[in-house]
Amino acid sequence: MDLYRYFHPHHNPRLRTVALRHQELGELEQAARELKNAIKRAEIRSANAGDQQAQSGIPQAEQFSDVLAALEFVVTTLGSLTSAHPGDSRDTMQALLKERYDAPGWENWTRLLQQRLELVRQHDEPTELDRLRCPPTVAPYRRRRTAPDSLLIVQSETESSTD
Repeated sequence: MDLYRYFHPHHNPRLRTVALRHQELGELEQAARELKNAIKRAEIRSANAGDQQAQSGIPQAEQFSDVLAALEFVVTTLGSLTSAHPGDSRDTMQALLKERYDAPGWENWTRLLQQRLELVRQHDEPTELDRLRCPPTVAPYRRRRTAPDSLLIVQSETESSTD
């Protein structure tokens, strides 16, 4: 996926009018974690290179500590923002799927999201037992459901209509 092009307003004018979605925050957090892990690996490689690197002017392992501290702050902050977000409704996720469906680099992502939405649809439909437990005159209690990878949180229609 091409996060830069997707989140940059010049490449995606939608960003001027649509609020940030929970899914998007999760993707940014994941990208920050991956960058942090890549920098950690670069630090390890620099430590293993030793004196050869010092003589050639290539960054030393200790020079990565400030970068790693800053990335830890970014990861923690994005995690807090993601946790505080109320979640995405099924309609929001379907709109996101439409946006990215034909975008280059998002083919696998759209296929995975379609599978998740199908699972949510299957599990969100009330069963006969649910109907017996909760008569139609009483609003059914629905809790948030989490997709298999915990990145996609979907609210039921009753929760999203009260917001």
